[in-house]
Amino acid sequence: MAQVKLSAVRKAYGAVIAVHGVDLVIDDGELVVFLGPSGCGKSTTLRMIAGLETITSGTLHIGDRDVTALEPKDRNIAMVFQNYALYPHKTIRENLAFGLRMHKMDRAEIEKRVGEASSVLGLNELLDRKPRQLSGGQMQRVALGRALVREPEVFLLDEPLSNLDAKLRVKMREEIARLQKQVGTSMVYVTHDQVEAMTLADRIVIMKDGHVQQVGAPLEVYDRPANLFVAGFIGSPEMNLVEGRVVQGRFEAGEFSIDLPKGMTAEENSAISLGIRPEHIEIDDTASDIAFTADIIEQLGAQTLCAGTAQGVRLRVMTTRRDDVHRGSGFSLRFPANRLHFFNTETGNRISTEH
Repeated sequence: MAQVKLSAVRKAYGAVIAVHGVDLVIDDGELVVFLGPSGCGKSTTLRMIAGLETITSGTLHIGDRDVTALEPKDRNIAMVFQNYALYPHKTIRENLAFGLRMHKMDRAEIEKRVGEASSVLGLNELLDRKPRQLSGGQMQRVALGRALVREPEVFLLDEPLSNLDAKLRVKMREEIARLQKQVGTSMVYVTHDQVEAMTLADRIVIMKDGHVQQVGAPLEVYDRPANLFVAGFIGSPEMNLVEGRVVQGRFEAGEFSIDLPKGMTAEENSAISLGIRPEHIEIDDTASDIAFTADIIEQLGAQTLCAGTAQGVRLRVMTTRRDDVHRGSGFSLRFPANRLHFFNTETGNRISTEH
């Protein structure tokens, strides 16, 4: 187990910069998730940690060692890829042991590590099968086991669940979380799935266009997104974002208008964007200033999601289950001041308030 430290780590392919100077410390035993859309640099960063991509500039430390220029085999890391990369002609036992045999480890130690990993991952009954006899979830557990037997200082996982169906992804997320807490090894996990990030991570690193946008605990980035990109990327359904201007202490977007929170400073007529999550908008029949008409109703079981228009602005409103709503239903809405987010529309950066 070890701390991982990236200092101004940068990757360029000729004139194209894929990763712009990442500074990050991953604590010993921490599970950090790199999250972002395709092409944001998250997998490239992971591959630089693994040694599969050379670092253009900056330094990388694992524990007390500077591993910036070391080969992957010398970094004491283990990686799990999107594809399982199992040897089809070998049994599961042989697949688990293969890497250890290549390192000429003692046979008794190999058997010990394979036995421990298979017990942790529930593979004991599968050890004499071939990969073709396993389900997708079982093969992913074998891939995790092959990393686990290495007893690495750091686990690196690159979108390991993307080939699984939705129900199996949920199950495997739980298994990965349990495994990481059980072994206590630092883990770096790459995904484009925000649900995976929110449910697995101790901290999330959100990336866009090779830049780190925000680093924080899941609820921290959810409750206080640093900029418009994070606000729109984190959350399902995503945050409502409305572009407008400051007019006499109020936020206005056409006919839509609400008071700015106390303590917020914004210049008159400056371009700002309002953000509020669908579940934070309250349906309040005693309020009459903001009328909302729903034109799309999604019954999600325990919750009802309504999409519609309020004073010319498109909004999504999430409420507890409402069997009485239908297309054309009208509500009065309330926007709690402590749930409002404001951003500079030009820079995208969060505007601080007292909340």
